[in-house]
Amino acid sequence: MRRSVATAVLAAVLAGGPARGDSGWREVQAPHVVLRTDLGSRAAREAALTVERYRAQIIAAAWPRARLPAGDRIEMTVFSNGLDFERHFGRTIAGIFFHDVPPYAVMYGAPDTWEHRESLATTETTSILRHELVHHLAGSVYRRQPRWFAEGLAQFLETVRTGADGKSVVVGAVNLEAVRKYNAFRSIRVADALGWSGPVASGPEGKLHGLYGMSWLLVHWLFNTHAAQFDQLQILLAKGIDPEKAWQVIRPGLATPDLDEALNQYVKHGEYTEFSAPFTPPAVDTREAALSEADVHSERARVALSAARFEPDQPRHQEEARTELAKALELDPGSANALVLRIREVRPEERLPLARRLTQAHPDDVRGWVLLGGALAGDRNAAVEREAAYRKAIALRADDPTPQHDLAWMYLQQGRAADAAPLIARAVELAPYDASTLDTLAAVQARLGRCSEAAGSEARAIDALPEGISFDIRDGYEKRLAQYRTRCSSAPAAPTAP
Repeated sequence: MRRSVATAVLAAVLAGGPARGDSGWREVQAPHVVLRTDLGSRAAREAALTVERYRAQIIAAAWPRARLPAGDRIEMTVFSNGLDFERHFGRTIAGIFFHDVPPYAVMYGAPDTWEHRESLATTETTSILRHELVHHLAGSVYRRQPRWFAEGLAQFLETVRTGADGKSVVVGAVNLEAVRKYNAFRSIRVADALGWSGPVASGPEGKLHGLYGMSWLLVHWLFNTHAAQFDQLQILLAKGIDPEKAWQVIRPGLATPDLDEALNQYVKHGEYTEFSAPFTPPAVDTREAALSEADVHSERARVALSAARFEPDQPRHQEEARTELAKALELDPGSANALVLRIREVRPEERLPLARRLTQAHPDDVRGWVLLGGALAGDRNAAVEREAAYRKAIALRADDPTPQHDLAWMYLQQGRAADAAPLIARAVELAPYDASTLDTLAAVQARLGRCSEAAGSEARAIDALPEGISFDIRDGYEKRLAQYRTRCSSAPAAPTAP
């Protein structure tokens, strides 16, 4: 039986450990989200339920029969005050989503502020969180996603909403921001969208806006006017067919000699039909627990480290993270969340004692055993202990892709590709959206001489690379793809992206 929060606090005080005092922060767990926030209890629960509802709406609208990874949960930090968010990420965005394992989002405000409405007269709303949830879920549905399709679909599905009857979801609403981008940058052609590749944020801002607008319009037009061809395209991409070949398969069925003119006429005169799909609001149980002051400092450190990946002022965010972690560990030297972040930030030679400290203090925390395995990587005499650490993590949580991936990577480095194969296959099953996991799958397939499969997996990994990834890392993926397409049986093991 789960103890009450009051009992847990009393036990901690009597034991002399860090009490989970009234920090004003709480953690709410739901089936597909773990949310930490300083919102009040009711608003915090509503925030978690909003994420569950967004997810269920998207699935009902697009993939009602899809098999999605079990145990897939998004972690979130939600600030009650927008100034806390703005200090890290600026004023120009309403939220941010990191496509990590597990995925991580930072938002602010009550959940009813997470949607943007152009005016009171419109029913359509957009949401950065829904947009990124589409990207996340689509990574588990499609083996290949050309950039135009990925961004067009995310803009298309971010407007889904529950119908007036509460038992349906409305699909196909106009994304007014996307229409505005299309109309403002008419120099972008269909061919430009079909050829869009590389990082999302690369290139002149005007051209990017035009590509976003054209991509949304292309998806909306296909959905409304060529449903059979759009369904066929999605089936081909889900099977992993090369996007250019998939487009050539459906192109004759579009029966349109000039796509640019057809889309222009569609914007001006087309009938934007909205469709309804059956929808059952999710019945969600939530669990709530108070966070200690040490946990709050750890959470703030996590946000600062995430901002260091996103914002130009990296040193300021890194220094803030160090300060927050120091406070957390001063309050609670055994804080699991603080130790996890600390281990990832220190030099490699400093990680092992911290990892041992973490596994001793929290033997049931999967993260500690994974980090211990990583910390032992530089010691050739510790292979047995390293393998045991990963095996312990897998035993603790069989639906966590990270220890499966890391043990597969260890076997691959040891020349044991056959032993790595079932592990990396399981990791991909659990995190099919993760570029690093797909990259390792390709390396294992290459070592086994399965060249065409390796090339397909590497191409899929490139599609899955998150926005903001460095050009050096992307270039490494591209080079490995070129190698697998020629001769892969003797290919070196591929380095995983961070």
